[in-house]
Amino acid sequence: MSDGALLPTAPPATTTKAPSPIATDVVRSTRNAVTLGLSLLGTWAVALGVRIFLPRQLGPAQFGAFQFADSFTTTVFVLISLGLETYVGKEVAVRRDHANDFFGGTLLVRLALGAVVMVVAVLALIASGKPERIIHLVIILGVAQILVNLNATSAALLHAAGIVGALSVLNVLAKLAWGVGIVIALVAHWGILGVAWAMLLAESFRSAGLIVLAKRHVGLRLTLNLPATWAVLRASLPFYVGILTQVIYLKLDLTVMSFLTTDVEVGWYATATTLAAMSFLLSPLIGWVLAPMLSRAAVRSEDELFMVARRAMEVVLSIAFPMSLMLGLSAHILIVGLFGTAYAPAAPGLALLAPTFLLTYIGMVAGTLMNRLERGWQNTAVGVGSMVLSLLLNLWLVPRALAMYGPGGAGRGAAVALVITETFASGGLLIFLGRRVLDHRLLTVLGKTLVICVIVSGVHYLLAPIGIWRLGVDIVLYAILVVASGAVNAQATVQTVRAMIAERRRPADVPSAGDGPLPGV
Repeated sequence: MSDGALLPTAPPATTTKAPSPIATDVVRSTRNAVTLGLSLLGTWAVALGVRIFLPRQLGPAQFGAFQFADSFTTTVFVLISLGLETYVGKEVAVRRDHANDFFGGTLLVRLALGAVVMVVAVLALIASGKPERIIHLVIILGVAQILVNLNATSAALLHAAGIVGALSVLNVLAKLAWGVGIVIALVAHWGILGVAWAMLLAESFRSAGLIVLAKRHVGLRLTLNLPATWAVLRASLPFYVGILTQVIYLKLDLTVMSFLTTDVEVGWYATATTLAAMSFLLSPLIGWVLAPMLSRAAVRSEDELFMVARRAMEVVLSIAFPMSLMLGLSAHILIVGLFGTAYAPAAPGLALLAPTFLLTYIGMVAGTLMNRLERGWQNTAVGVGSMVLSLLLNLWLVPRALAMYGPGGAGRGAAVALVITETFASGGLLIFLGRRVLDHRLLTVLGKTLVICVIVSGVHYLLAPIGIWRLGVDIVLYAILVVASGAVNAQATVQTVRAMIAERRRPADVPSAGDGPLPGV
């Protein structure tokens, strides 16, 4: 197959030749991606509404306190993830029954570890002098985070097995329950504790639904197999360390700010990061669709593995580039328009954060490929380096930027620290992977798109007198330039659509790994 497109051209309707494994697999993965994408649009719409409503109702100080507790619990309870989601996407995608070897044992381990983490976290916050309401908030959100981590594994099993329809419906319903619960809590003046309870109840509802779906579609059974559990924990260790370092360094900015500045500064920066996080709409698709797809491609050949990774990188970047560009150019308009003038100091931080999403998407695809190549420890090494770099940069930049710029300055410092760290992380992974992932075609697309972004940014500032209307000019100009320059591969998109139409009546064939169970299981 030519490396010029992600999919081969669909065969004529009259042929009786069976579809190639990669065509069938990519079509199935594309269908799943479309289904999950629609689900993500639904959950994204609810999340966006809540994320706008929440800061407005709470104000910068209360919102900052809530975001600290949310960030803190996300960071400490990632300890119970054990790297299982990455392992599931890598192994269960080709050996579905393998889930029953380890699910019950790892569940017990995670619940016990979660209890220990909760006790240590509460004692540490008490010793640091955090107020009682923050302690209560952390306890509620901590239980919610335990469920979040357990739910991630259950969802990963369904994604690896290609079961996405019912899962997508459940995700939307759970997000709706979360949004409605938060609105009720705020309207009833239950404050940030009410918001936390709404999150816990919504995640509990999702837990019940995921267990039912996993039993029905994956045949999941709660069995205890200690040798298998231990073998899976060992195999997941590099993924585990990598996830720990990634989550910790991504949450370090808010944690450092909470101890070095005020809740108001944290609230401003949290508003910028919360709004900016909406640009990560595609990130679940990378783990849910790309990881199983790469696993199946690797079974067939390493050349096919790298080809799929290159074209996936190209597609992801074609979406991430305009998202990052428009987010940066419209930062002030978005912050003031959505949250009010009280949050205006958050706008510079949001503009500085815009490039991180492009960098993060690169890192996600590269990291997924590294795991599939059994180079998890190299992936982990980059994560550890990123975590250390993030801590040092935040400790140095946050207080200095606050002193230099005044209100909102801490957010500027934290944003610059995150951009530098993400550049280090994504660059390190690409260096490890080498030219097999960064081929001439992908480098050409990157170069053209960067030039286009510079041109659009220049035009944006030249058109400052027309105000908000220049954003429309930005979008149209970007679209014209990427098509005219060939930065977007229209032919590959057309081939994908043709292949989906040609294959939609054919049953999906899930190829077997054929290489037996994991050593030690």
